[in-house]
Amino acid sequence: MNTVSAVRRVAAVIVGALLATMTLGGCASVEVSPPISSCHSYKAPSSYGSFTIQQAATGRAIQWGAYPNASYSGTLYVVDVYVNGKRYDAKSQTYAPHGSVSAATAAKNSGKIMNVSGYVTYGKQVVLEFSMQCRIM
Repeated sequence: MNTVSAVRRVAAVIVGALLATMTLGGCASVEVSPPISSCHSYKAPSSYGSFTIQQAATGRAIQWGAYPNASYSGTLYVVDVYVNGKRYDAKSQTYAPHGSVSAATAAKNSGKIMNVSGYVTYGKQVVLEFSMQCRIM
């Protein structure tokens, strides 16, 4: 068995387990994140909306945004932003979240991981959970 086949088989098992777990918890579907890559131009391939992170060059500020499709829009958007495992920002608001990480913070954390994770609720029901991560340039 070649390495690609083995990785696909393991990924299928993980996705199947996640689907089973999440379906039992009331969630209808799941998507798998792409491998961790540069924050230069991160786009999560998703049918749930637009989830992006951009950094123009090494040491420059980083912009991010999470814009769910209309069917996954909600009444509250909650997001945590981590840089190198430390909370950098948090948001709890009534509109689709977006933000930035300063150039100074990006420069100090070059090569480290940035993570943007959150969820969307409609009333008291969670309608969408998301997570993005990339390597800071």
